[in-house]
Amino acid sequence: MKLLDVTAVLDREMHIEQTNPKREVLKELDDKGTRYAILSHRWGAEVGYEEMTGLMKMEKGEREEVRQRTGYQKIIKSCEQARKDGHEWLWVDTCCIDKRSSSELSEAINSMYRWYQNAQVCYAYLSDVDELPLPTQSFAPRLRMPVSWQKPEWFMRGWTLQELIAPRELKFFNKDWAPIGNKRHLAAVLQDITGIPREVLRDGLGAKPLSVAQIMSWAAGRKTQRVEDRAYSLMGLFGVNMPMLYGEGEKAFQRLQLEIIRTSSDQSIFAWNPWKLRTGSVLADDPSDFGGCGRTEKVEPDEFVGRLMKYIEWNKLGNPWFITRGQRKISTNPAHWCRLAWLKKHARSVSQQHHVSFSVSNAGIQVYLPVIPLPDSRNHFRAILACSHGGFSLNTIDLVFSGSRYLRTSAASLILESRILKTYPEFKTLYLTHHQDANQTHREFTLDDKHASYHYFTCRGTYPREFTGNTVSLSFLIDDLVVIVYANDDAGFRFAVGLGYYHGQGWVHVVRDKPATQEDWTLFAREAYRRMWDARMEHARRMPKQDPIDRRRGNDHFIKHAHLPQSIWAAKVVWGRWEAGNFKIMVDVEQCPGCCDGPHGWAMTLNHYHGLQTPGLMHVASHSYSLRLDGWKVEIDESFDQRIALGDYGDYSDGTFMRVGNIFEDAGILSIDTMGSTYCPVVSHVSSFLSLMSRHHTENLDDLAVAYHSGRKHLALHQPKGFSLPANDHLVRLLKALATRLADKHLVITVVQCSEFYGVDDNGERRDSVDDSNNHPAEGDISTPLCTIASPQVWRREMPCVQRREQFKSIREHFYALVNTVPSLLTLGFSI
Repeated sequence: MKLLDVTAVLDREMHIEQTNPKREVLKELDDKGTRYAILSHRWGAEVGYEEMTGLMKMEKGEREEVRQRTGYQKIIKSCEQARKDGHEWLWVDTCCIDKRSSSELSEAINSMYRWYQNAQVCYAYLSDVDELPLPTQSFAPRLRMPVSWQKPEWFMRGWTLQELIAPRELKFFNKDWAPIGNKRHLAAVLQDITGIPREVLRDGLGAKPLSVAQIMSWAAGRKTQRVEDRAYSLMGLFGVNMPMLYGEGEKAFQRLQLEIIRTSSDQSIFAWNPWKLRTGSVLADDPSDFGGCGRTEKVEPDEFVGRLMKYIEWNKLGNPWFITRGQRKISTNPAHWCRLAWLKKHARSVSQQHHVSFSVSNAGIQVYLPVIPLPDSRNHFRAILACSHGGFSLNTIDLVFSGSRYLRTSAASLILESRILKTYPEFKTLYLTHHQDANQTHREFTLDDKHASYHYFTCRGTYPREFTGNTVSLSFLIDDLVVIVYANDDAGFRFAVGLGYYHGQGWVHVVRDKPATQEDWTLFAREAYRRMWDARMEHARRMPKQDPIDRRRGNDHFIKHAHLPQSIWAAKVVWGRWEAGNFKIMVDVEQCPGCCDGPHGWAMTLNHYHGLQTPGLMHVASHSYSLRLDGWKVEIDESFDQRIALGDYGDYSDGTFMRVGNIFEDAGILSIDTMGSTYCPVVSHVSSFLSLMSRHHTENLDDLAVAYHSGRKHLALHQPKGFSLPANDHLVRLLKALATRLADKHLVITVVQCSEFYGVDDNGERRDSVDDSNNHPAEGDISTPLCTIASPQVWRREMPCVQRREQFKSIREHFYALVNTVPSLLTLGFSI
């Protein structure tokens, strides 16, 4: 290691103008045979290796700039303190490592814990601490530190963790280099600040038995500038080494755990946060996953069998008959005694095998564990680990079997909220997945809910986990569920959309709330989650199944409509075919016609493929011809009226389009200005779908396109142009604004105009059956022979609820029956 010569540095600083430029301030020495001091600090405006060694070769102005930096002053103050304590050498990480050499940097990081451990004294410089603010006595665990006290940044960084534990002697200094105290005297206070036991602070890692999870928990709340340093800064604490690969990101922490597993049989490394909803690798993603493991202890082999028997007894595994004596449960089932005795004998015989070092390979982490099948699933298991949070309990993890390996999952724990395990544990050799790409068992769903804001409904939050942006990840290996809550706060209405998986089947459901009386949406989210979780099997069963015929016909979607009680609104969820790779969920709110009293079943709709993008979901009504617009195949139909225009809407019930109006004309009634560029039609180049023109055709083919007809009634179009409605949010909002007026109407979304058209056969020759009066418009006129007519989904309206009509009919009949049974007034002798 390179160490600063304290005398040389201070002499150079004192006689900066007269110092020999060739005098060296750094020297290579052995950390084991040298008495040296070491600095622990937070980085700021630092001085590097080149600047420290080449200071005297700089121009005066540049040299003065370096000397004025806080990092340089920190080195000088450290040297002064080292000389005062009688030390000739000092190590500072900023200037004692030549970071231009990757090998030197890797050596320093792998050796750093040892360097701090071998130092005679470590100076912890707290640059953000004024005077002496560290508490002088320990606080109760529940109170921790005083509310007004702010933790210095030194206690929040990753690298300073090992710099706190490794040194035998550690002295704290404030920003003015006034002493605060040493580690041994402040051990009780430091325990409250860091969570590290005072025995460890006084006497090092060997002072008491420590589990891997417990050591990881000390780093849970600490941060580093580089993601990789979250792992590299912990190598010394676990006594492992590995190469530095900056740029690998979170993989560094995966490698660190694998290195620990290769040298340790401590199963607490798997006991990270059990409520983290994730499926995949059995390894944690980050030290923060161990945040709740400060009391996790490793259970030794001679203790494990007894702990396992206690676990079986307290969880009533095997469904035994119990009688209670005080707080003790005593089994009265002889078969249970026999089974328990056999299991105890077997557990003892394999206890050594159970606690040997793990085997790591591409197949996974091989480990021998007792496992219990979880209810309602053949693939979910609960594994019991040889570690504990204290007392007689044992930590467990939930696993899901996939192929030949087991994946870690925590969502399966929720199954046990309302059910009790009954099966005896069974020892198994498991291969636990440790590859980072194990999370490919997830699906990323895109959430499109922007149009719900038309009726002032906004997304209030998600439960039980948050997600950023407009994507949510669901695991299809577990019973996964995420609830999204939408609310109109002014009106006091809300609803929840649940996205879930059950045994590999995706499902979507809507839970409605009565007019909200509580402002806290999280209470409603929890209740909606509970209701949907309890009925997840039924929701999955009711999801519509894929019809192969429908798949060939187009991109089918499903719509669920749920009326919001005591309101004029209904929540609408549109879901595409997940089997076909359509992972988009659309959430909308529409004005409800008041014809329903609850959620409807799924209704299918086809968003027929016709090439061009449409403004929202639309079902193309009919298509006879095929063309290419801007290179895309478009299915289009014959125009029934040459004067048809883009945006026309009308009735199409009998297969003939009867124009009623135009959306752009109606926009003026709603005071919507459609003259802007956002409403301008999209102009497309028109070309033939198939080459049908004769080789001997003499006309200019550049101005000619042929619309292909399956019935061989092809049309030749001269100078054609295509026009389509823009597929943007502005037009969707316009269609939505007209939804209540134009329910069940059809819309012209694409037109093809030309100067002339006529029929041709398969060889491109003219056909005589086409009326020439339509083929040759007056000079300067434009014909519109083809158009696309579609049914916008925002105009879709549910049919009146048959069940509710039957209920009303039954009520009326019952009422009239009661009236008819009342004796007539005349029969009672009354005159009218």
